[in-house]
Amino acid sequence: MKETVRVPTGIEGMDTLLNGGFPKETVNLVSGPPGSGRSLFCMHFIYSGVENYDEPGLYITLEEDRDSLVKAMKSFGQRPEIYEEEGDLVLADLGWLTKTVGPALEAPAGLAGMDILREKGRASGVDMDWLRNGSDAHGELEKGFVGFRTLRDIVDHMVEKKCIKRLAVDSVAAIGLMYGSAEVFRKELFTFGRFLREKKLTSVVVTEGTGATGAVRFGVEQFLCDTHISLNLRILKGEAMRTVTVQKMRFGNHDSGVHPFAITSRGLEVSTREFVRV
Repeated sequence: MKETVRVPTGIEGMDTLLNGGFPKETVNLVSGPPGSGRSLFCMHFIYSGVENYDEPGLYITLEEDRDSLVKAMKSFGQRPEIYEEEGDLVLADLGWLTKTVGPALEAPAGLAGMDILREKGRASGVDMDWLRNGSDAHGELEKGFVGFRTLRDIVDHMVEKKCIKRLAVDSVAAIGLMYGSAEVFRKELFTFGRFLREKKLTSVVVTEGTGATGAVRFGVEQFLCDTHISLNLRILKGEAMRTVTVQKMRFGNHDSGVHPFAITSRGLEVSTREFVRV
């Protein structure tokens, strides 16, 4: 039987729970409430791939702006500017794009509007070459939102240009709110998942968790993924505690216990030998 190739997360203790890391070329979900460490998880995963495993990475943020993301990474001892300059790390801030094509649309519809978006992006130092004529993203952007088709165009472009191997999307909760129908969101989400597997990426997709049992914002994200990691903030004996649980993982064994973790000056650290009774 062929052994499953693992992709380490770079998080102390997490790879022990995952029996070495995520199975290679899989789609993996990280859920949790605000402040639970979801974005930090993504930072570790992408940065560790670039620094330790020579795997170019793309971090797409839809909520936090790039300057805040870089500041956070540096606060944990990471040096993103070095790998960005070398071309192995791409931090794609789509927050500005979401605001530009939102309700107060600044750009007109049609190709003229796409030209304006390209110029705005380049003026902000953003690679906008993915927004080509005939792009699937045009329809979404002209309707005033950033959706999964836009993400596909960006990822496809970066795979071709940068040969990325690791991807983080933070988060699909921001996208789901833009779809008027839960069925349409589910369909587009699953199409996006198939696309990521076809591109042979190892991906981390973030969503909002709505409870300690691993429930998620739209109730369908967990069906997309091969692995689901739930980060939580629990109140136990009057004290707040951060916990992590591997809810599921295909293609191999994993630790299914509830473990405490801490956010230190080095980032996330999971206590693999401690268990939390819930």
